[in-house]
Formats: sequence, structure tokens, C-alpha cells
Amino acid sequence: MLRKLILISILIAMVAKGVLAEEKQDTADDNVILEPIIVTASRTERRLSEVSSSVSIIPEKEIRDTNARSVPDLLRDIEGVYTDDSSGVGTTGRVNMRGFWGGMSTHQLVLVDGIPQNKGKDKLVDWDLIPLDNIESVEVLKGPASSLYGDNAMSGVINIITKKPGPVPQARISSSYGSFNTQNYEGSISGRSVKGGIAYNLIASRKSTDGFRRHCDYEGSHLNGKLDFLIDETQRLGLSMDYHDRKRGALPWALTEVQIAQDRRQARPGTENDKEDAIKADINIDYNKKMDTIAPSSIANTFYYRYDDSKAFYTSGSTAASTKEQLGNEDTYGLLLRYNINPEVFRLGHFLTAGIDLERNSFDYKEYAAPYQLRGALSSDYNVIRDKVGPYLQDEIKLFEPLRFIIGYRYDSVTLDFNDTRNNANSKNKDMSQFTPHYGIVYTYQKDSNVYANYGQAFRTPTIGQMFTYTTGANPDLNPEEAKNYEAGMRHRFNDHLKANISLYWMGLDNEIWYDYAAKKYNNYSKTSHKGVETSLDFKIIEGLTGFVNYAYTRAKNENGTDAGKYLTNIPTHKGSLSLKGETKFGLGASLVVTRMGSSYIDSANNDKFSSYTTVDTKIAYEHKWWSVFLAVDNLLNKKYNSYGYKNGAVKYFNPAQARAFTSGIKLTF
Repeated sequence: MLRKLILISILIAMVAKGVLAEEKQDTADDNVILEPIIVTASRTERRLSEVSSSVSIIPEKEIRDTNARSVPDLLRDIEGVYTDDSSGVGTTGRVNMRGFWGGMSTHQLVLVDGIPQNKGKDKLVDWDLIPLDNIESVEVLKGPASSLYGDNAMSGVINIITKKPGPVPQARISSSYGSFNTQNYEGSISGRSVKGGIAYNLIASRKSTDGFRRHCDYEGSHLNGKLDFLIDETQRLGLSMDYHDRKRGALPWALTEVQIAQDRRQARPGTENDKEDAIKADINIDYNKKMDTIAPSSIANTFYYRYDDSKAFYTSGSTAASTKEQLGNEDTYGLLLRYNINPEVFRLGHFLTAGIDLERNSFDYKEYAAPYQLRGALSSDYNVIRDKVGPYLQDEIKLFEPLRFIIGYRYDSVTLDFNDTRNNANSKNKDMSQFTPHYGIVYTYQKDSNVYANYGQAFRTPTIGQMFTYTTGANPDLNPEEAKNYEAGMRHRFNDHLKANISLYWMGLDNEIWYDYAAKKYNNYSKTSHKGVETSLDFKIIEGLTGFVNYAYTRAKNENGTDAGKYLTNIPTHKGSLSLKGETKFGLGASLVVTRMGSSYIDSANNDKFSSYTTVDTKIAYEHKWWSVFLAVDNLLNKKYNSYGYKNGAVKYFNPAQARAFTSGIKLTF
């Protein structure tokens, strides 16, 4: 299958180049591949051709055209990104990049409009609380980015950019219905005041589903409001408020092979009555000012507050007698201060960015024995305060017009104060700090085409759960993960309708954290390595027919100890995707995406694998003036496959992926 994908990509490149060589370029064509402006790679707006890192961008139109029901769905066809959603309907999800699996935590930093979203306890992200209808674009920066973003930007950064208020008043309503009784409803209004000084955007949505897995029902509501105040031509003040609530049944944990053979849709036995109620609220305030004193400059200040509250009944064994009641409350306060200036020094152009990130996270947790969901004895009661301070400096030096050199430094200090109110002897303080440099070079040899290389270091602290709170699995002596990464790549534009990308990377890690099923606790590997190649081709064959093909080779191995030379678990060595999209002038469109995922090991000794698989997704849509309709089919061929697995003793566990699923919907715009 992979050979076929590669062959198809070569043939498409040859055909497209021949066809397009005779076409007259039309920059007004909606299908022309234009160079994007991105913010993630430098924390300010830069052209993609000025960036010395691998970046993938998903614009708003592509988001509308996909079958995606969640952010992980959006990312699954990007080279070097691996996702799974055990719910099958976009209510749970996991995202991994460049050979990191992470068990109960992720190795990439997730931002919404530049604001960190990873939770303090486990660094996970509630993907179901980020509605697709409110997303303008997604930028995926692959590779270590600790020199700008600090802790947790080990494998990269995912920046989700939400929609801004529109220039004219507009209202939109939409609804959809799909398999497993999945229902979505959304409405929004946006616009600007008569004088243009105040802009607004308000969006509300609700989702409910029975879930692919039984007893995994879900209900969630979302409300987001955004106000922009244009103080004058140089100053802007923004206010954003976000509220989510959700109720869900059992989490769709992995099953044994015998259980999957019996009923791949079943919940893990014993969890039939599990449930969770959760609330999340955010308030963000932004202030931006442009100045022109010694040189063009600007400041950007952001304050954010995030509140998470949850109450859950979780059954750890196979019967309701082992049920526990878990109460969690998390408050996060943050301040992001940034200053940009564009001076000329010794006749060299500079683009200097300096700033500091400050964050305090407070997590309170109580756990009770609750057999058959009747509260019993208190078994856990603790509070953890996590403080982070991260000053950084980056300079982009224009040596001459096509050649730029990027150098960046950051120092992070992370402190953890764990207070066990039931047993003070378990209380502990932990201080971790790290200096992370980054050096990059990019040479633009023709319009929107360049070669680049970079070297960067990264680090990632253990999660609160891994160190203190996962009961017998906790290990307070865990060390931070540290990485050194080398990367080189090329972005080449053949013409306005054809472009290609390739990147090669090698990352060496010390102290990578993993869960040792034999010891029943989290431990550090001694040394691991992550190497790979990522390549993609975007093309337009003829008017209205576009697509892409990509491929990623990932080699992640343990380099020391008993399992030296063995592959790390749940990381496919090969992954490839092929997409075709057709659009007509009268509003009818269709898309087809074929993804091939290679096999991977489920145990550190590399004795057992789960099989490779191929999925096919398709969508048909029709748009006419102020209304549009669509029909989408996921897993068109109804392939039965597993998205990840692990081995505990002699027993193998797998998480069954969803069966074929249909979704249809309508959208009205006024």
C-alpha cells in the first residue's frame, strides 16, 4: 500500500506539472496554493518561507471540507502526527507527534490563540471542549520548541486559532445527525459596530451521542464570547470568555482480545455505571500596542484564567464494588508578556522577540471509596501547586535578503509543592529548571521555496500524576525528560498549483518517561532516539480537482538497558495518506481520504504487535448561496481495527476503533 501511495504521488506530480506548465497562473483562483502567514514558530506573524522549522497549517476551508468531529480528527492526516479517538465520535482523543506515545500524557504543547491548554495534573487536553465551528485555522509546529514555549513543547506545538469577529453582521446556524445517535447543534453571530471600534463574536453549541462503545454516552454544551476594542490605530484590547459543561458515561478503556471478539462495542466490564460531570471556564484579556520609536516595535500582553471542576465515579476493577468517587478542582492563572522590535544593527536586519511566561496551577483532589456509588471512606486528599517562570529571547537576523539566521534562548524554572493532607510524610517539594537554546538557518532560493536546518534542545517535566498521585504508579523521583534535536528540510513550490515539503530529523532523549507494567509504576528510560522522514505533496490537477499525498517514516527506539535496540510501543513506523477533493462551479463538492497506518509493537520486548490497517473516509457537500448540506462517511469500508494496545503480563489489551459511521447536516448563513 505504501509503495502504491509513493507511486501515486510521483505520477500526480508528473501529470500536474505537465498540465500546469501550460496553464496561465491566476492568483485570484480559490484553489491557488498561497503561502500562509503563521504565528506559532516565532510567537508573532511570519511568512512560512521565513521559518526554519517544519510547520503544517489547516485553514478554515479545509476544516469545513473534512469529516472531522474533533481536533484530533483534523490532525490525523498530517504527516508525523498520530491520533486516536476511542469514543469513535469525537468525545475523547489523543494526539502524538514524532514517535511519542506518552501513556497518560502528551509531549506537545497545545495552545488556543497562544494560550496553553494542557492541564496541570496530566498535561492532557480536553479535545471535546474545543468545538470545530469556532476554529479559523490550526498550526502544527513539529519538533522541539522549548526555546520559545518551555516545558512540554517536546515534540512540537499545536496552536488552535479561533475565529475573529467579522467585518459585517452575520448569523449562522447548523445541525447534524449521525451514527450512534450523535447530534450537533450550533449557532453564532458576529459583526462590528457602526464606527468599527467594537467587534463581537458569540457562538453556542451542543453535542450529544450514545457513543460507539456502549455506556459511553456524552452530552456537552459550549458558549464562547469574544469582544475586540480598537482603542486607536495603534492599540487593541481583546476580551474572550469561554464556558463548557459536559456529562459522560463510562470511559472507553481497552479490552482483551476475548472481549473484543465477544463485542467490540462493549465498555470495559464493571464500568457500566461510571459517569463524570465536568465544568470548564476561561477568561482571557489581551492588550496589543504598536510603536515606532527607535525602530518599529510592538508589545503583546495576555492574562488568562482557567477553571476546571469535575466529579466522577470510576470503577477500577471488574465489578461495581471497586468504584471510587473522584473530585478534582484545578485553577490556572497565567501572564504572557512579549516585546517585538525590528532594528537594524551593523546594516543587518533584526527581528527581535523577548518575553516571559508566568503560570500558577493549583490542583485539589479528593478520592473516596464508593462501592456501588455510595460514598465511603476518604482514601486521598491532597493539593499540588505548580509554578512556572520562563523568560525567553529570540532574534531573527537577515544576513542578506534570502538568508536568515535564527537564534533563541529560554530558561525555565518549574516548582511543585505537593501537600498530602492525610499523610504529611508523603508531602514533598520538587524544583526543576532547564536552559534550552535553538539555532536555525533558512535560505530562500526562489519565491516561497527554501531550505532550512535547525538544532534545538527541549525538556519536559513529569506530570503531577506520574510523580505523586497515581497511587502505586507514582514515582516522586522521576527526572525531567531532556532532548537534543537536529533537523533539515525543504519547501519547494513548482508553481502556484504544486508544492512539496520534506523534513528529516534526529532526536536523542535522556530520561524519557514510560509506564513499566512489570513494576506497576512510571520510570525513566536511560536513552531513547526518535528519527524520521516526513514528506508531503499538495497539488491541483485540473480546475476544481485538488489533493495531497504524504508519508512519514518514524523510528523510535530504546538505546540502553535490557530493551536496547527495541522499538518503543504504539508508534507506527510507516504512515501515509492520499486525499482527493473535487469542487464544481455550481456548488457540489466531494472528497476522499485514504490513510494507511503501519503496525507497531505493544510491549517493550517487541514480542507482540497490533496489525496495520487502512481507512477510507469520504464526504459529499452542496452549497448554494446562504445554505449548504453534507453527507460524510467515516471508515467507509467498515474496517475492524484497533487504534492502540498494551500488554500486562501475558494478557494483551487493545482499544477497538469505530465501525463505519454516517453523518449528515445542514448549515444556514444570514
